[in-house]
Amino acid sequence: MLRITAKQQLMKDIVDVLSVLTDEAKLVWGEKGLGVSVVDGSHVALLSLTIADECFETYEVEPVEIGLELGKMRDLLSLAGASDLVEMDYDDAVGAINVRVGEVHRILRGIDTNAMDNPNQPKLEFKSKATIDSEKLSRALRAAKFVGELVDLSMDKNQMTVSVTVEAGEGVNVKFESGELSELVCGSPTHSTYSLQFLDPLTRKLAGGITNEITLEFEEKYPLRLTWMSNDGGAKWTYFLAPRVMNDP
Repeated sequence: MLRITAKQQLMKDIVDVLSVLTDEAKLVWGEKGLGVSVVDGSHVALLSLTIADECFETYEVEPVEIGLELGKMRDLLSLAGASDLVEMDYDDAVGAINVRVGEVHRILRGIDTNAMDNPNQPKLEFKSKATIDSEKLSRALRAAKFVGELVDLSMDKNQMTVSVTVEAGEGVNVKFESGELSELVCGSPTHSTYSLQFLDPLTRKLAGGITNEITLEFEEKYPLRLTWMSNDGGAKWTYFLAPRVMNDP
């Protein structure tokens, strides 16, 4: 059994960010909140989130899993006004998801969750960490995307750098000194390379008002881990992106 009410912005944030990686998601509704983990089709990126029950306006849940087509929910949410609430209820005996936005009522059929991925977060320890303004990071990655498809991230005790260089000699180099960062921890200089195909769309979404700051953790040939919070800390997000090593085909 599920019966919740949420502000339209919370539901839009959930759907918009998950949609960067996938078209469908398994929503795991527990007694204390919502949990979701998704991967992209090539299993290069993973995104997990937990949203506490207090982030919702009303929350009446007996633990249940719902498979949802994100595009259908996104279409419905596009009709919501700034002050509208989103009501959702679900009865697993019927399998129908009832969603109401204002005067609009739509019935969605859930996806079979047995056939959906159950990705687990990698258990990694990082020695380097930087926390940066989300708009500054997005702007740096957008600049890198003008030049290439791969971005080099590097860090030392004084700064973090976002850069890209291509064979034609063109390049972009954006440096953030320690004073521009909310946090900078780096025992020894490190760097790694990642795909902008995944990073650029995600950070654009985050810089659109979802979060003010993003924490980056990376080391050479390690996945990149991004973490951020929204909804006054009630929503916690973690994103992993596999590194691109130079001897990849």
